[in-house]
Parts: sequence; C-alpha cells; structure tokens
Amino acid sequence: MRLGRYLVMAGMVLAVCGPTWGQKKASNPNPAHGAAEVAMPLFRWTAGSTAVLHNVYLGKTPQLGAEHLVGSRQPLAMFYYTGGLEPGVTYYWRVDEIELDMVTIHTGDVWMFLTQALTAYRPSPADGATIVPPAPVLSWLAGRGAVQHRVYFSDNRDAVSQAAAGADKGLLPLATTTFTPGTLPEATTYYWRVDEVVSAGISAGPVWTFSTWRTVDDFETYTDAEGSRIYETWIDGWTNKTGSTVGYNQAPFAEQKIIHGGKQSLPLDYNNVNSPFCSEAELDFSPTQDWTAGGTEALVLFVQGRGVDFDLLNAATAPVIDAKVDDVWATAPILPLRTTISGAAPSAPADASAQFRVLYDATNLYVLADVNDDALRNDSASTWQDDSVEIYIDGANAKGQPPLAGTNRQHTFGWTDTVIAGTNTSVTGVQFAQVNTPTGWRIEIKFPWQSLIGAGAPVGRLIGIDCFYNDDDDGGDTRETQIAWHSTAGGDWQTPASWGTTMLVPPGAGASADRLYVTLQDSSNRSAVVTHPDAAVLKATAWTEWKIPLGSFTGVNLARVKKMTIGVGDKAKPAPGRLGKVFVDDVCLVKP
Repeated sequence: MRLGRYLVMAGMVLAVCGPTWGQKKASNPNPAHGAAEVAMPLFRWTAGSTAVLHNVYLGKTPQLGAEHLVGSRQPLAMFYYTGGLEPGVTYYWRVDEIELDMVTIHTGDVWMFLTQALTAYRPSPADGATIVPPAPVLSWLAGRGAVQHRVYFSDNRDAVSQAAAGADKGLLPLATTTFTPGTLPEATTYYWRVDEVVSAGISAGPVWTFSTWRTVDDFETYTDAEGSRIYETWIDGWTNKTGSTVGYNQAPFAEQKIIHGGKQSLPLDYNNVNSPFCSEAELDFSPTQDWTAGGTEALVLFVQGRGVDFDLLNAATAPVIDAKVDDVWATAPILPLRTTISGAAPSAPADASAQFRVLYDATNLYVLADVNDDALRNDSASTWQDDSVEIYIDGANAKGQPPLAGTNRQHTFGWTDTVIAGTNTSVTGVQFAQVNTPTGWRIEIKFPWQSLIGAGAPVGRLIGIDCFYNDDDDGGDTRETQIAWHSTAGGDWQTPASWGTTMLVPPGAGASADRLYVTLQDSSNRSAVVTHPDAAVLKATAWTEWKIPLGSFTGVNLARVKKMTIGVGDKAKPAPGRLGKVFVDDVCLVKP
C-alpha cells in the first residue's frame, strides 16, 4: 500500500513538471565521487527527475553487473548497506533510475570512493615515487580511530621499520596529517611511516619510500634584473634564428601564474609557419654536467601547451549562406559541444547537443552549427534564455578577462530570430540562415573580417573562438542547459582566456609537423634527439609529465652533457607548422 501511494504521488509530480524537468539520471552522490575517508555505508543521491524507484549497485570493480545489485527498487533516494564496508578498500557504486512505467531505466554514472583504513594510508608522495622535489611536504590520511600520529623518517629503511630513535620525529595531533622534513639532498631515497595512536595502543603503519629528484632547472633563480633574466640563459630565436621566443617582453619575464612547482616556469612561444620550421630554446652547461651521478636514469620535464585546438582552413569555394551543408564544409573539422557550463546536463543527445564547423576566405569567416534539440522554444525576452547559438570570437587571441571589448565579441542567434543579439557585437555585413532539421535545427553564418577585426583575414595568425548552445525545454523564462565546445563549467562566459584557439592556415598548407622534442649534446658535439610520442601534448591544458630514459639519447656521453635544447617542430623532416606556446617546469633527473 505504501509503495502504491508513493507511485501515485510520483506520478502526480511528473504530470505537473513534465518529462523534461531536470536531469533523468541520478546525480550528486554522497559519498562524493573520489571520496577517500568513508566509514559509514549510507548512500544518498539526487533522484532523476522522472524516477519513482531506484536500483543501487555496489562492488569492488567499476564493471557493475547484476551480481552487484544490493538494493532493488528502493523508494527513497537513500540506501543503507547492511553488509558493511571493508576498511581500506576502493568501492564503486551506481544508481539506476526507474520510471513510472517500470520499464524505462536510466543507467547511472559509476562513482567510486575509498573507505577509511585501519592504519595511516594514502601517502603523498605515493609509495615508490621517484619524481619528488628536494623540499617535499609529506601527507597522509588518518587511520580509523586515530587520536595522534607518530612519524618516522630516515634515509635508512631499517631505522624506520624498527622505529629507531634517530628516525622518530615525534607525535603530531590528530588534525595534523603533514610532515615537512626540510630541504633534502637530491637524488636520494628516503623511507617513512606513520603509526596511529589509538585507544587500544599503537597501530603501526607500513613503510613508504620515495626518491628526490636532481634539479636541472626549476626556473626559480631567474629575476627581472639585467643579467639574470630567463631569456639570457635559455637562448631563443633572437640568437639561434629559430622561431622561438623565451619569456615575455615586459617584466615579469618568466611565467608566474602557470606553474608546476615553486613560483616560476619557462614560457616558450613557437612560430613554425616559416623556415626553418622549428623553434628552440637552448641551455648551455659550463662546466659540462654528469647526468649519471647519483644513479639517475631518466630526464623528466613537466609541460603544458597552448597549441591550436584545430586548423582553420581556407574555403576553396565560399559556402552559400542558406543553412544547407555545401560540399566545401566536408573539409572543415567537426567540433562537438560536450561541456555543460550552466544548468543541468542534457538528459540525452536528443535533449541538447550540437556541433559546429568553421572555414574562412580572404573576406569572411564562415560558421555552420548543427543542433539536436527535441523541444524548440523561443518565447523569452532574452535570447540567451531560449534555444540559441552563441559564437565567440577573440580576434587578436589576446586570451583576456571580462568584460568583452575590442575584438572580443559575442554574437547570439536565437532559433527563428531575425535579429542578432550579443555583447560587443559588430553586425555590419553579417548574414545568416536557419532551417529546421528532423532532430533540431541548423544555422549558417557569414562574418565579414572587417566587422570582426577591422581588417582582412589574419592568415597565418591565431584567433580565439568558442561556440555555446542554450537550451530551453519548458518554454519558461529560464534556460535549462548551456553547453559549450571549449569553455569549462562555472566559468564566466565573457572570458576569452577560456575560449579555444585556431590558426588561419594558409591556402595549400599541409598538416602541422609540430612535435615537442629534446636534444642533448655532449662535449664532443655528439647529439641525439628524442621526440614526444604524442603531438597533442602541445595542447595539454594541465601539467603533463614527460619521462625520457637517458638511454634514449643514443651516442651521447651522458657523463659530459654540454647543452640541452627544448624545441617544437620536426627535426628529421622540417616542414611548415603552426604557432603556439608551451610552458616547461621542473626539469630534473630521477632515479629508477
């Protein structure tokens, strides 16, 4: 009877709110995805908008099947697992939402969490880590029932495993789960452990180990004073005649915001459009360096890129602005809008999804956007609150901050609208056409370069670009969803720094030959080049570790290293490339 009344109530709610009310999958898990100190087997979530019952799955593998169903047809968005949780174990769970017809099921996302262990756990640096700075901060998660922590630390394993007095660093209060050993010798292996003081006595922890790196250059010693600037040590294209520029034109000359460790990193601009089709930054060692000392066996760099996200190709024939997909559009890359940046995530591709393409010629920039939307709406006072496509252009690729000004422009095209909305728009000469499709609608747009940037096509240069889609399902004054191609969730839509980057590729130019590489040269002028295996590292927006075994530098005397070069291009087969920027930090040597 109770379940029957619950289903009736749920049906009434759905009848009022409609099938597009909110997200249909379970969301907002508790324990949160990635939680690491879970003790109680109580699971909660936000129910899907059309759910009346819930199937709960729990297991030790992300491949959750029927055998992992622990709560069948639960009436509440909450479940207590009476089987209990094992300490120190990674669990995975999922909630499938069941609709009123008892047939339609929305499979949920798989979430994971780690239960609290009986001893100290989750050490940082991770056990066995070899890429650790010489001044680390050690941290851990407290074991179950701990009231204090006793830390042991030494370069002698036996001293730590036997809790020797020399390794005893004393007691720490429960709230303190970090230990700072100070600046340590480089290329040295250390051991540590944390014993938990519990009501019953001592819960001894395992012995963990890590090795410090040997610094080649962490970029911390450079200043803005003449003689100690970063580009005076790392020689760039102004001297070596490649397409590189190290540092900035004005102080601070080193990068001080995008950093991996410390307070500075190396910014390297590259321009491989013209000969010699490579960009290099060179570091000379005087005297030569012995990279085999201390048992090091690999070179490590941390890199982050600002390469182009896609090539903006020249249109051999200008597309007709009629919202039809002319043959010329087949040459343009398809760019999907996959990130929800505002509101609820689309319940399915048919609810709200989109893709766009871009081409150019000497006079115009062309955009073609295809939208999937099963409920088209245009009834609000504000275009952006209804179904609409937004095109963002950063004409100088300045990657600035709000508000939009200069050549940073937003143009908004509402479904069935004939007037262009937006911020800092320039609509002179802009043409567009729309058409409904079986799954939504399509829009084709022509932006004159003169309106966008006050000049002709900036061939061989970079521009910033993004595309958003606003989805209004219920016809009210508030959109339900906003999705984007490049911008991230929670960001300000007026932030060109979060938009993507493209380069206007000269007509007839081939694919980019750009690759990140490192060259080592010894005192006998023998050299070897190692190229990063993934060209996409030049677009990595998060720090990426590149570990190169020293043995890869074939023929180089690693005991007498004279020069190190970081470059972008193709050393073996020079060919035209693109423009971009790469950041490098914490160049070091590490032990096995």
